[in-house]
Amino acid sequence: MRRFPVKWIVVPVVILAIVGVGYWGVKALSNEDKTTYVMAVKEITRGDIEVVVRGWGQLMASEEQDAIAGASGIVKEVFFSDGQQVTKGQVLARIDPGPLELKILQAEASLESLRIELAKAFGVSPDQVGQVDPQAALTLKAPISGRISGLNASAGTELGAGSVVCTIVDDQRLLIKLQLPKPLFDLIKVGTKVGFRPDRFSGEEPGVVTRANSTPIAGADAYFYDVAVEITNPGLLRVGDEGLLIFYGTEEFQQRATVASFGSEEVVTLPFRGRVKRLLVTEGTYVEAGNVILELEQGIALYDAMSKQAAYKEQLAELEGLRAQLQNLEIVSPIDGVCMGVNIKPGMQIGMGTSVTRVSNYTNLNLMLRVDEIDIPKVEVGQTANILVWGRDGQQTVQGEVTQLGAASSPGDGYASFNITISLVNPGFLRPWMGAEAHIFVSKKSDVILCPIEALYKENDVWYVDLKDGKNRKPVQVEVGSMNDMYAEIISGLEPGQEVVIGMTREDPNNPGGGMKPIMY
Repeated sequence: MRRFPVKWIVVPVVILAIVGVGYWGVKALSNEDKTTYVMAVKEITRGDIEVVVRGWGQLMASEEQDAIAGASGIVKEVFFSDGQQVTKGQVLARIDPGPLELKILQAEASLESLRIELAKAFGVSPDQVGQVDPQAALTLKAPISGRISGLNASAGTELGAGSVVCTIVDDQRLLIKLQLPKPLFDLIKVGTKVGFRPDRFSGEEPGVVTRANSTPIAGADAYFYDVAVEITNPGLLRVGDEGLLIFYGTEEFQQRATVASFGSEEVVTLPFRGRVKRLLVTEGTYVEAGNVILELEQGIALYDAMSKQAAYKEQLAELEGLRAQLQNLEIVSPIDGVCMGVNIKPGMQIGMGTSVTRVSNYTNLNLMLRVDEIDIPKVEVGQTANILVWGRDGQQTVQGEVTQLGAASSPGDGYASFNITISLVNPGFLRPWMGAEAHIFVSKKSDVILCPIEALYKENDVWYVDLKDGKNRKPVQVEVGSMNDMYAEIISGLEPGQEVVIGMTREDPNNPGGGMKPIMY
């Protein structure tokens, strides 16, 4: 059967019993002058007195810590068993890196997509999206230089996120695409100069080959190769114009060609919903990259921008957390000690912070006691204690030392109690949670006057004993020093050899010549 911590209170109980009934026993006897009394007495002696505080408690390891998983994932290997002795930093288990690495790749792709989206919305470089003021999203800027086309906004217009505002076309450059057969393709390369002679007017506009794809494309009778040419636009050319394209390569040759598109164009969309506060362009306006196209009113647009930026920061933190977990796939012992159980097995899914085992160092142990407010003033840090425990050879005594006194109390049964910690070195057979009895040595005095504790009683906060005076007793005031559960030190009021009353009985008138009736004392 397990023994639960119980504080022994011997001295206070005895004293209170004396205080509670001794005085009233005296009063009762004083009213029965004609009765014959038999007194039980003890002699005052001189000797040694030792004060000890006793208590029950449970042994606890001086140091215990959980071995915690620093990453979530599937347990790949387990390297320890229940009861195994381990050292600080020893690898106890390993988590499979595969699933975590996949999560990191997915998180990186998602974050990069959001980073590019915000860089475009805020008009900054991707590495600045986390620090830029969200107010920057209230101004929509031209992503490239060119001319405004298809304008679809005006002041006061409500636009949703993703709404097309306009298209910006770079009409100063035009793109021609064509396919050349192998013999002609071999005469050119990227950078080869060209000239375009449009059918609509005379003259030749210069250009250059910007792409020459060497991957063959099967035609009806031969293989062809994609070629792209970029030419300058003096302002008269437009998409769809036809003409003669002259190549000035290794050998000069010419081909019929059609202007396919402007050199570059980009659709401009609104990154966040909102109301247009001011429009700064009109249809056909030429803008440089970075010029403001429109401004949005504060309110919902700013809120959306702040929310999107917060989501970016949250994803960034999650990614950093995953990367940190990747560096913590090995679960190690936090201290030297013994593994108290195994909470995992290979193939088990665990989360970050999972305790795989508790490592207990019980080379040194602590005995936890609760001491009443009456005894706590007697106990000090550094006092020695004898710990009674049960081992292989029966009850054994191990020496300990008081190392900590609790500052806070817990009320109970009218008395407050305080925690006391006694530290001891494990002789080898002790284990956490074993019960133990502690005898804390408080003080010892030699060659002092000793009075039996049961002879003392208290009246108006003053200690008394009854001296035997012939057939009577005489109350005597005494000054008391140290006490234990057997004796009290008498500082003044008594001398060795005197006899003190510890109990009385009187003859029972209803039973003459019979037994004696005890008096409460």
